[in-house]
Amino acid sequence: MAARDRDPAARAEAARRRARQLQQRRSELASGLPSDAGTLARARAHAEESLQRAKRAHLAAAEGHVHAGAAHRRAAAAHEQAAMQAGDGAGEAHQDAAEVHRSAATDHDAAAIEQEEAAQAAGS
Repeated sequence: MAARDRDPAARAEAARRRARQLQQRRSELASGLPSDAGTLARARAHAEESLQRAKRAHLAAAEGHVHAGAAHRRAAAAHEQAAMQAGDGAGEAHQDAAEVHRSAATDHDAAAIEQEEAAQAAGS
């Protein structure tokens, strides 16, 4: 992913710039300025750029979910280790916590798949 896609300030500035471009084009259309091959080409290029940004965002979200799922699995393993070393009452609490983390990991796995599918849809 490009650095500008990760930088919130850069993304915000790009969004402001695009909003100004769209406002200018709306003004041009309102004043009767017709579309031509150049405006059509620019519109298509902007649409393609938007699709690519959406695809990269979905892939980044999927990657984040994969990392989060792995972190939950590590936490579940740590709780299971603690449960084996703890007394009866604390051991049960750790087993419960491990199950919560495994469930969260499964949820992140599903979300990662959804984001990957959305990225594929954006690219098609």
